[in-house]
Amino acid sequence: MENKPYLAHIAADGREQTVLAHLTATAARARRFAQPFGGGEQAALAGLAHDIGKYSEAFQKRLRGGPKVDHATAGAAECLKAGQVSAAFAVAGHHGGLPDGGARTDPPGSATFLGRINKAEQGKLECADAWRDEVSLPAPARLPCENDAAEAMFFIRMLYSCLVDADYLDTEAFMTGEERAQGGATIAQLWDRLQAHIAKWSAPQRALDRQRNAILQQCIRQGEQRDRGLFTLTVP
Repeated sequence: MENKPYLAHIAADGREQTVLAHLTATAARARRFAQPFGGGEQAALAGLAHDIGKYSEAFQKRLRGGPKVDHATAGAAECLKAGQVSAAFAVAGHHGGLPDGGARTDPPGSATFLGRINKAEQGKLECADAWRDEVSLPAPARLPCENDAAEAMFFIRMLYSCLVDADYLDTEAFMTGEERAQGGATIAQLWDRLQAHIAKWSAPQRALDRQRNAILQQCIRQGEQRDRGLFTLTVP
């Protein structure tokens, strides 16, 4: 790729977005989204790291019809090297969803987080080292919530959501040539939308759906009775 920029996207009209431009814009968006819950620095790291795997010859060929390339694992591995587990999980899942953690014995390339990390550590990813010439990854301080399993789990999900939204919105803005109008809904509006969405589940016909509905109703009742907080749900 000598003298040629590394590209993240090519629009239908031929416009090109460099990887660096996409990473920088996604990081800025993700930081803004995560700032209210104290995750701005981690989100900025995830935004900068999420697509460094696109700095590979294989991905550049992919843009022009080549085979699919794993471009997410490289960034996850770099975040993990820096001790940023939350960012690593968010980056690993930014296309396919948050992966199961897995175990260090998972084979390289398996769908678990550690299986993918093993793939990176064993040099089985496409070489994307050119990212080091353009991108400098920050080193955020670790947050207190990362020492509590339940809080860390929730933080990872929040961080993941910020990264996915930032990535999608920046890609959409480039592809369409215009920014989507931003406007947040109130909690009351979101509640009404949720109720409208789940209304179709109120009269389930199958036994499994009836059980699912019973679990949902139990969760709602518990939410009305308990103090505010973070809760986990275990369903056999």
